[in-house]
Amino acid sequence: MTYSQPRGYRLSTDTSLTSVSRALERFGWPLWQVEIRRAVAAVCVELLADDDRDTVFRKLSHGQVGDEDLVVSAANRRGLLHRAAEFLDVGHGIMHRPSALPLPPRLDLRCRAQFMDDRDDPVRRYTYVLFGTEHERLEEVFLQLRGIEAYPLASGDDPVDDDDAAGAGAELAERAAVWDRVLAPYARFSPLSISAPEPQVTFDVAESLHWPDREDEFAAQGKTTVTQVVAEVARRLGDTGSSTEADADVRARLLAPIG
Repeated sequence: MTYSQPRGYRLSTDTSLTSVSRALERFGWPLWQVEIRRAVAAVCVELLADDDRDTVFRKLSHGQVGDEDLVVSAANRRGLLHRAAEFLDVGHGIMHRPSALPLPPRLDLRCRAQFMDDRDDPVRRYTYVLFGTEHERLEEVFLQLRGIEAYPLASGDDPVDDDDAAGAGAELAERAAVWDRVLAPYARFSPLSISAPEPQVTFDVAESLHWPDREDEFAAQGKTTVTQVVAEVARRLGDTGSSTEADADVRARLLAPIG
């Protein structure tokens, strides 16, 4: 399962795409927000382990983003946490370029469901779906939607039961024929899709820094807060002592202004 090599599914046409969109918004995107916090925390941990910020950013972005590209956090002399947040936003902006290399899977927050019809099926029983993400928990949410069932793209690597080789071969051939028909029109244009929002962690963190007394409100709105990221970084570092002391130490290290 990856974003660039999505898995195949089919959806009963009794289930509207509007209901799918609402279900993803209700159940999927809150999990996506958790993955954002984890991604920012992962970058923070790398920065705490290496004093050379530029080296860290270039390593994580395959040389596509450097410290000098993070102009918002630099202009405000913000600390490592804000730099990590801006790096994530800039990295996702770059991935829109056709020639760009994706960020490492743990930092790649892209998620997309693409919906297609089989125009040769007069009954139109199914809508066919390609779902791509780097995060298994998001795919698990998608699988739980009403009317969704796995319908993998046929591959020569698909296992075949020796006891029913003929039946398995026929099923593979049928799936291959269906997907060939379904995908053929989209060689020329993109199908209808539902995608995760673009991360805007730079501004979430800036709000959290400017109005620390409103962090509970921001968290309820699905925004990433400083306290959330600090707690995740402290957990990853496995700091000893009380959680309050660990969080305070990590917060001080991540928020110390960079000259």
